[in-house]
Amino acid sequence: MTIRLLQSGLVLCALSSGVQANTSIDFDATLACYTEADQPGIAVRIEQGKKLIYSGAAGVADIKRALPLNTKQRFQIGSITKQFTAAAILQLAERNQLSLQDTLGKYIPSLSEDYARLTIERVLSHTSGLPNYNEGPEIGAKMAHFRTLDNILKEIVQSPVLYPSGEGHTYSNTGYLLLGKIIEQVSGLSYKAYLQQRIFTPLGMTGSQVLTKGTGDAEVKGYSSVGREGTLVAPFHVDRSWIYSAGGIETTLADMSRWHHGLKAGKVVTPSSYRSMTTSAMLNDGTLATYGYGLYLRPLAGQPSYFHEGGVPGFLAMSVYFPEADVYAISLSNRDTLHPGPALLDMVAQYLNITPKPLPDTELSRFAKTLVGEYQSAGQQSLTVTFEEGVLYGQKRQSEKRKLIARANNAFSFECTQNYYQLSEAEGKTSLTPVGLYRGKGKPLFKL
Repeated sequence: MTIRLLQSGLVLCALSSGVQANTSIDFDATLACYTEADQPGIAVRIEQGKKLIYSGAAGVADIKRALPLNTKQRFQIGSITKQFTAAAILQLAERNQLSLQDTLGKYIPSLSEDYARLTIERVLSHTSGLPNYNEGPEIGAKMAHFRTLDNILKEIVQSPVLYPSGEGHTYSNTGYLLLGKIIEQVSGLSYKAYLQQRIFTPLGMTGSQVLTKGTGDAEVKGYSSVGREGTLVAPFHVDRSWIYSAGGIETTLADMSRWHHGLKAGKVVTPSSYRSMTTSAMLNDGTLATYGYGLYLRPLAGQPSYFHEGGVPGFLAMSVYFPEADVYAISLSNRDTLHPGPALLDMVAQYLNITPKPLPDTELSRFAKTLVGEYQSAGQQSLTVTFEEGVLYGQKRQSEKRKLIARANNAFSFECTQNYYQLSEAEGKTSLTPVGLYRGKGKPLFKL
């Protein structure tokens, strides 16, 4: 399952392959910006090539036992599982046990005509027009109880197809449950057993498994939170039988590293199949989707990337590979309202010197004279910048005042983030343009 907390977009600050990495970063300090020592937290691993750049964790795995998070524990990764499901389908295709042009109906005869005629290839790239079964309010109560895959499929294939195959790109967990059923039909193994035999064991992923019942009982407990105070509550109960091949894997940071390197090196699928996974699907009108097979394909932190986010009740995760810099990064959270992606992208941006460098103190006063003032966007977003006793502060509407970090090239950021604002003047108007590592360039705010 994917929790879509972030919005896509391109970033203005492109990084050339010749930029040198910054090896003097305090990654622990960045992680501390996003976590609290006595609350559920985040675990992170960053690599460049085969070199480990950082591995760290902050927060607790179990509040009652005051058990701290560490980098060896298992987390549930939600829809990052789709990478594995896609690879399993491609393995079967490589052995000529199926074709990506085969229809779903060839392997699941009970499907309605609209579902049966969809091709495996379209389902892999979310361009088939299939709906997303877990978005309706009526499904919630049912998902609390264990069901077999066949019973679940009978339940979720009743909704009509949204549009003709290839006419759009709509994320569908329904499609990836159907792919799990095809893997079982073709291989003669359960989805759990197939991944164990054909992927986890060959790659040495000893800390990984597919959860097919219950909600998991590993030492890392999943949490949720509500309200402005972030009061911790038990996560919404979803039996993992309902998640299965769309998001049922639990794994470790090190195992995700093994997965990445094995996939990239041709140990899971052939180089040709890997290229298919990392090539954008084409719609009927010739436009490209932002998805390949089990992977999103769009820039993050100013660079081309292959990535996926994932979320199940209690857990959130993000995995991303930057091919030009050969950097792989994975972040895992045991609170489903604490997305680990922003912390991860901040670390990558610092390591690759993507964002403008902080200004020396000697230049701060000069920059402050130009910057201080009130800004507002056409959408009524506002930001007030002040300079008090040698410190820059920013305050968004109805938010607390926070310290700002002045940066080179007339830029600045809030403390504890690499997302920044670009100050510019044109036609007598002063404006601030937000530039995000994930969202990219936003709508400008103009000085009042």
